[in-house]
Amino acid sequence: MPPSSLPLAACPGRLAASPRMLVAFLCALLALLGTASWAAVTALDYRDTLDRAEKDAREAAILFDSHARGVLDASVGLLEQVAGRMDGRGLASWGQRTLPEAMAVERNGRVTLLSADGTALYGPTVAFAEPETSDGLSLLVRPLSPEEERRILPAFGHVAGQPAILLARRIHTAAGVFDGAVLVAVPLAALEPVLKPFDASARSVGLYRPDGVRLAGAGAPSLGPLPRLEAGTIRVDAKWMVNGKPSLLGLKRMAGLPILSAVTIPRTSVLDPWYVRMERGLIVVVAGVAALAGLSLLGAASLQREALARQALTEANAQLEQANVQLEQRVEERTAALSALNVKLSRALEEKERANQAKGRFLSAANHDLRQPFQALRLFHHILMERLANTRDHAIAEKMGEALDAGEKLLHALLEVATLDAGVVRPQLADVPVSAVFEDLLAEFRGMAAEKGLVLRAMPTRMVIRTDRTLLTRMLGDLVRNAIRFTDEGRVTIGCRHQGSRQGRWLRVEVWDTGTGIPPEQLDNIFEDFVQLGNPERDRRQGLGLGLAKVRRKAALLGHAVEVRSLQGHGSVFAVSVPVVGTERVSTAAPVQDADPVVAGDRLILVVEDDPIQRDAVRLLLESWDYRVVVADEGETALALIGGTNPQSGSPKAGSMADTPVPDLIVSDFRLPGRLTGVQMVAKVGERLGRPVPGLILTGDTAPERIREAVATGCRLLHKPVSPEELRGVIASILSERGLSERGQSERNRPADSGEPAMENESAA
Repeated sequence: MPPSSLPLAACPGRLAASPRMLVAFLCALLALLGTASWAAVTALDYRDTLDRAEKDAREAAILFDSHARGVLDASVGLLEQVAGRMDGRGLASWGQRTLPEAMAVERNGRVTLLSADGTALYGPTVAFAEPETSDGLSLLVRPLSPEEERRILPAFGHVAGQPAILLARRIHTAAGVFDGAVLVAVPLAALEPVLKPFDASARSVGLYRPDGVRLAGAGAPSLGPLPRLEAGTIRVDAKWMVNGKPSLLGLKRMAGLPILSAVTIPRTSVLDPWYVRMERGLIVVVAGVAALAGLSLLGAASLQREALARQALTEANAQLEQANVQLEQRVEERTAALSALNVKLSRALEEKERANQAKGRFLSAANHDLRQPFQALRLFHHILMERLANTRDHAIAEKMGEALDAGEKLLHALLEVATLDAGVVRPQLADVPVSAVFEDLLAEFRGMAAEKGLVLRAMPTRMVIRTDRTLLTRMLGDLVRNAIRFTDEGRVTIGCRHQGSRQGRWLRVEVWDTGTGIPPEQLDNIFEDFVQLGNPERDRRQGLGLGLAKVRRKAALLGHAVEVRSLQGHGSVFAVSVPVVGTERVSTAAPVQDADPVVAGDRLILVVEDDPIQRDAVRLLLESWDYRVVVADEGETALALIGGTNPQSGSPKAGSMADTPVPDLIVSDFRLPGRLTGVQMVAKVGERLGRPVPGLILTGDTAPERIREAVATGCRLLHKPVSPEELRGVIASILSERGLSERGQSERNRPADSGEPAMENESAA
């Protein structure tokens, strides 16, 4: 045997072991790099989540402080007026007040004069709610620094049995001796309109003293000693303990008052979405590591087979050298083929991962970008329908409208799911008669059932439940629609039955059908997104697979339980459990006065849209409704039109204010070129005109953060594509509200000699 063949026969194990170790090392390295990348992204996401929450707490504290200060300003001004005159002259100077001051006190009705011993000398009865100040003496006579002697002291108590914030200021004689105090009460009911917009499941707002005692709001009764802040300053603490739980605390010191506006957000509610993303990422990492491990095992097995083949060829080489050469060539060819296969498998895995990521980005972008042409098509279609006179052309246009309806149906379904996931839908809970909900369902689906030859009926009931009527009706509508779709013959019945529990009385609203039923193994899957049974070809006429997914989301939002029972081949029953409040009572509806009609020709609308097709479509549609229209392609151009400024320099143009158009409404896209969004542009226009201008935001962006940002402003929000009828109704509603507001403002500004006693009294005060 030649010497060159000895190494091949002597150490086959070493040749096979080295590639196996290399493959294992490479797979382990890839797994380590993937895990490290995931850990880094997760850590950055954690920091970004907290930063967004801190920004939200800061902005909410600033907004809440400005609104609360506006409510307290009148009472603070009255207290400063009365106490400023009396301080240094003693309580005896109370009777020396002027007529305007006396009328202001009488109109307020919540001014109380306390002596040095806490006795009420004038005004309604005051009761301090805090134990240490129950008699009022501690608030009045506790030692204070000279700087605090002239400050307003806040406390919580009751005036005439009503909860209120008490604002007190000490009164001294000419000799500087403490003589008593003047109190002005601000009822908590006056703060309800300010507190209500800030209500949220996780966030709490309130007014607090520097010692942490709550004065108003739904926050914790006490936050403990709060940081010392200068007037008007803001602070956010990410690790403040509220009721023993770490929370984000946003504080702003109210200007001129020792009161702090506080916003608290539990860290658990902030980090819960991050934990969900972390768990999902961990699942992906584990799956990737498992795939690499499988690939490593495949490579090791391949190398093992190669080693066995080499050993067999080595043994055969002892008998026939020529055959050994041929076999070695075959082994080399097989090795090359296996290596190429391994490379293809690796590339396929990478391509699959990139395809999944691209698919997510594509769906998000497509959901936005498709709305733009759909919106333009819908507006141009509406204008075309109004201008076509030929019957044949009109029929073709109607077919075009049907095609648009089909596309918009899918987009609206995706929008509704995105809106529910964004958390911006707030249920409007009220006492709702079940019979009214059943009537709405019968009116909507009676025709659909009749087309299939089915009997649709609702069992009579007089029960009243606590729910959001619109959301519940849509939930039951999705269930009834599914029942009709999957029932070929028989009936669909809507009814309800009582259900008692330790937590209270509940009512099960049920939808029965005699359809095909659901396999037992699919009962947990039917509520998932885009899941459809018996429709593998994804026939659009059989729905989109989002109906039950939306039912699950709405039920979670309302706190209602959804159950399903089914017997395959005999039908199904879906039940929604809702709380019961009683039975129906006969009531007489009060007449509703209609708002004054809006004259379109007297209204100017500013349209801001960067897409020229969208801009022309909206302009033509509004002009067809007899509105006056001014257009701009981005925010800076719109500001230049309104403010009369030079778009390049930003400086005012001479004599331009006389020609400045004053819009009654701004219709804008959310995403605009330049530095301003549609919402920011509307606010800038209001600042430039010195008064707010109503805004209507038309956007195709359904991202949750975009929806929350738009809803948080005072603008109306419509998602593209929007029908011309809906757009016209919303514009008319906004302009009607603006007309009523302007009429009320003009009545308030009417001169005192107009003959209206109420305005005369207000002018005198």
